[in-house]
Amino acid sequence: MLVVLIVAGLAVVACVVMVSLGHGGEMAEFPPDVPPLDLPAAGQLTAADLIALQLPISVVGYNTQMVDETLHRVSTALSERDTRIAVLEQRVAELLAGRLQARQEAYARPADPPRTEHQPEIPSQAANGWEAERADAEETW
Repeated sequence: MLVVLIVAGLAVVACVVMVSLGHGGEMAEFPPDVPPLDLPAAGQLTAADLIALQLPISVVGYNTQMVDETLHRVSTALSERDTRIAVLEQRVAELLAGRLQARQEAYARPADPPRTEHQPEIPSQAANGWEAERADAEETW
């Protein structure tokens, strides 16, 4: 009886060594038991999609692969949204700075005097007459 137990033990140890070395074959790949997620692409993901999401539950809890895929899609969508928000905020800041600079330039330069298209002409006789009257006034003074 002792010999039978020793032989059985050696057989079990030999089988374990063979399987660990890769001589026991490989396990077959089975398709997943859960349906694919009904989520849009990462760039088109909305809050309503996350609210309506029903993650598949397995015997020991949520299916880890599905949860990981969902979290990856959500993180991608959030990072794309954050990048877009940052770009738009930068554009708004640049536009406001340009607008402020234009206002400062408009108020900083002196105002141009009003222009009229009509320039009155001074008659030459009136100008000479005025100078003659001035000369007379200076002499009498």
